[in-house]
Amino acid sequence: MRYYDYSKSQLEAKADELNEAFDKERLIRAKPIDVYDVVDFIGCTPDWIYLSPDQSILGLTTYNDGYYYAWIPLNESNEKPPEKIIFNGMFPKKTPVAKGTIIIDRSINEGPNRGVENFSCIHECFHQKLHPRCFMNRSANYQHFCKKKAFRAETGDRSNMSALEIIEYQANYCAAAFLMSREATTAEFIKQMGLTSAPSVPILRTSDVDDVISELAEKFSVNYTPMKYRLQELNLVSKEELSLDEYFC
Repeated sequence: MRYYDYSKSQLEAKADELNEAFDKERLIRAKPIDVYDVVDFIGCTPDWIYLSPDQSILGLTTYNDGYYYAWIPLNESNEKPPEKIIFNGMFPKKTPVAKGTIIIDRSINEGPNRGVENFSCIHECFHQKLHPRCFMNRSANYQHFCKKKAFRAETGDRSNMSALEIIEYQANYCAAAFLMSREATTAEFIKQMGLTSAPSVPILRTSDVDDVISELAEKFSVNYTPMKYRLQELNLVSKEELSLDEYFC
């Protein structure tokens, strides 16, 4: 797989470019967002299917016309599939997908967690913007899907990362920088913390700081965990050992 070795500053610039074109106010202040407006804006089509029977896959980027084995609830189908392929009351069915479609797992669309849906959707948007040429050597029907897994703010030695891990990191980084732009996030953190300027060193985590992180997450339409990582990336909040059970895609 081919990929582009974007620096963090280049990824920030890519996120800022999209905010500038989509809604430049988002660069300087927190605003509510309908992420599917962003999907439309970049010229893609949104769709919602059950991508897996257990939320192990949250998003799908379609680079070509092709097929995907969507999971169909038994109570929504007249088919009687073999018992051996039924899992959690669902069965896989070959389903056509069109080039330029961003598919979000239907279960998170139906659930109450808009933060996961928002981040997953923008993550897939940046796959569309950053990575279509990464799959040129794949088969004509190749699609890419985003698996739900632990995401570390610190990526470690890039030489130890696979090409796929690198493009997932890039999409995550851009999604965070788009939803929580540097200037807007810094300004809101300063305001919520009652400071006069950005701290010279990252602030240690306390219950009060955690409360601020939660408030900022709500303002920026994300979950607590990605907001915490973003504040750490911006050197506003101190870093600590990250738990492997903290997820966002």
